Amino acid sequence: MLAIAIWLLHAAGPLAPPFARRDWYSCWHSRLVNLWILVERGELPINPHTETLWLLRAAFANAFWLRFSRTGLRNWIRGPGFILSSAATGLGLLAVLSHGFTATRTVIYTAIEWQIEPRHMRYDPRGDLVVAHVVPIAMALGIGAALVLIGRLSLGNCGGRYWLFLAAKLIAVMLLVPGLWVEGGALLWRGIAQETLRAWIAGIGSTLIFLGGFGVSVVWTFSDQRCRCPVCLRRLAQPVTFGSWASIFEPVTTEFVCEEGHGSLSLAESDIGDRDRWVALDASWRGL
Repeated sequence: MLAIAIWLLHAAGPLAPPFARRDWYSCWHSRLVNLWILVERGELPINPHTETLWLLRAAFANAFWLRFSRTGLRNWIRGPGFILSSAATGLGLLAVLSHGFTATRTVIYTAIEWQIEPRHMRYDPRGDLVVAHVVPIAMALGIGAALVLIGRLSLGNCGGRYWLFLAAKLIAVMLLVPGLWVEGGALLWRGIAQETLRAWIAGIGSTLIFLGGFGVSVVWTFSDQRCRCPVCLRRLAQPVTFGSWASIFEPVTTEFVCEEGHGSLSLAESDIGDRDRWVALDASWRGL
């Protein structure tokens, strides 16, 4: 157990920053060795394996926070990198778990090979597979477009990075959500033996969940974009709500500020309110 624990400490070493790595390893290696000296003497009243795991957990956590401060981690989570990294990780995991998008490739290959002779109008079972996937995806895209038109997102005169980030999120949604539905539906279809139950769960049920999930994902994409700074793309903070839902002259409005001092955003919470308004701040606010 001690040899394995020491090897794990070596493996966690690169997690600590280079300037503190030597001191970090010396400290935690000493603690680990002293712990097992007490174990060999029989002076440790608790389970030594459990205590070793707790020590390793604390060592890993200490190395992590030496490299990544809590403030830096929080800023990264609120920034665009967290969203893009999560989307890329999700697509990667889906590719691995589905063995390279097996079901999706089957649908694409079938759609390419599918041919119907119009003079004879003969039935081709491959058409069922294509239509069963293409029609819901087309419906989902239509629902997403309708939600975008109904929504109140005001992009204003935002820069190219803002538009590029929004496009990247939409592409991620259009790849990840249909991919989950196609691959998950194929897995359910193979796992359910009863024909009627399979049609209801893997067919109709999964399709309805897919349509709802796609709509929710599109709404979240634009809602998330609406509450981001158009300069640094971080989530805005410190929301303050004022006004009254019953008032026409003072409708409910929520104001956010960028933690980097780039500006403030006023979001109208009701239909009678004004459009979203972004106020840019000069460089003197960034130190605050």
